[in-house]
Amino acid sequence: MSGRVAGALVALAITAGALVAARAHLARVLTAAGAPAAQRPLRGADAPAPAVARGPLRVVVLDGLDRAEAAGPALDGLCARGLDLVVDVGFPTKSLPVQSVLWTGLTAQQTGLAMRNQAPAPLAGALPARLDGAHAVVEAWTEIARAVGFPRVDPDPAADRARAGASPAAAAGWRARFAAAAGEAVAGPAPLVLVHVLAIDEAGHRGGRDAAYRAEVARADDLLAALLVRNPDATWLALADHGHLRGGGHGDAEPGVRLVRACVAPRPPGAPGRGVAHLVDVSRHLHDVLGVPPPPGAVGRPLAVAVAHPDPGATLPRPSTAARVLAAVALALGLAVAVRHGRPRAAAAAPLLVCIAYLALQGAPSLSARSPGVALALGVLAAAAVLAWPGRRVHPSRVVALVLPALAAVVAGAILTRVPGALAGGPPARLPFVTAWLQIVATAVTPALLVGGALAGALLSGPRTSGSRTGGSGGSDQPVRSADGGAGRAPAPGRSHDA
Repeated sequence: MSGRVAGALVALAITAGALVAARAHLARVLTAAGAPAAQRPLRGADAPAPAVARGPLRVVVLDGLDRAEAAGPALDGLCARGLDLVVDVGFPTKSLPVQSVLWTGLTAQQTGLAMRNQAPAPLAGALPARLDGAHAVVEAWTEIARAVGFPRVDPDPAADRARAGASPAAAAGWRARFAAAAGEAVAGPAPLVLVHVLAIDEAGHRGGRDAAYRAEVARADDLLAALLVRNPDATWLALADHGHLRGGGHGDAEPGVRLVRACVAPRPPGAPGRGVAHLVDVSRHLHDVLGVPPPPGAVGRPLAVAVAHPDPGATLPRPSTAARVLAAVALALGLAVAVRHGRPRAAAAAPLLVCIAYLALQGAPSLSARSPGVALALGVLAAAAVLAWPGRRVHPSRVVALVLPALAAVVAGAILTRVPGALAGGPPARLPFVTAWLQIVATAVTPALLVGGALAGALLSGPRTSGSRTGGSGGSDQPVRSADGGAGRAPAPGRSHDA
């Protein structure tokens, strides 16, 4: 094996390992908890609305129920006698952040929660914690119910199959008793009962929205029918916390994941039969039904007002105008370098070709579907293809020309998602597609850095040739015969040979 090939392979392995470690570190930093951020008022916030009747409240969270699959006799019947809503749950579309919005009326940005199902302590001011006797009955993930303030949570942690160290026998027993326990709680005297159905979401993560997923949707609808008859006089809310991509996955701000179906019965006074609202509006309705004022900073409106004053995307945080301008400048500079110094052509085209291949295989990158291994594998193939490209000489300017445009994409994405502040110890961006940016880095930048690292390794390990010239944008790289019979490179007119 030549020194050039050996050096390229070593550099390729080191670069790949560094990229995997860097991406894992960034994912931890950028999805962590951070400082709270403000939320602007929603349209119609000052519009008057009729008072809502107070009474016991029953909430059924159909975890992972995609709006495209949200149908069944019980759910359709509940919506028909009440209010059939399309609800924007905000960002991120993870169960704990979404339930935090439902039970506090504050967006995930206002509470500063991490973009994952982790909470360091129960949420301050959450509605369940402000009531005597609130009761949650969940299939699993008891930590979520406790984090949003429920003082009583079933099952016992030992029977929670989502917990490490749970007893398999206890978890199996709870699975068999869950429906009966939910029915007893719904029929009981508690002012607030949550029933959290998890099996739909579990099926979605296993196989996407397939036949098994639809079977769990049907079973959940049967459970809802059984629960409704146990307490027909209560106020009912049945909703999903998020949907699923067709192949499974959720977490980002895709409309198909973020917009869910919700049924509220009885119909709020002054509201039509159908409408669109934000999850903070639904939270306001829960507070009104239970006679508990929303916490300071909550912007939810009565549902009759929310349906009359749509405000699409109002609870999604967005990059500032200044960040967009700076990102565009950084990207333009990188593209200018690519146009001016994009040689060798195969290396310059590698990131673009890998992006196209990734999009064809995985779709748009986002927090909802993370496949860094695909991008890494494609990057290795691109590096190998460029290294094997015949008739090309390695020169530092070509390595720089390859890597700089990719780094410009990193810088542009970092500016848009406020990554520098997060890496410096400030609050994470908590913006939609912030982890999509990580995927874009893995997709577009990984092959560029892999190729660049491999070429740099080859350059440092291979023998130097005195006849090579700089990798400018013009001229010819055709070999010529030297005076001693060896092959050399013809210098461009008006330029001298490199030393």
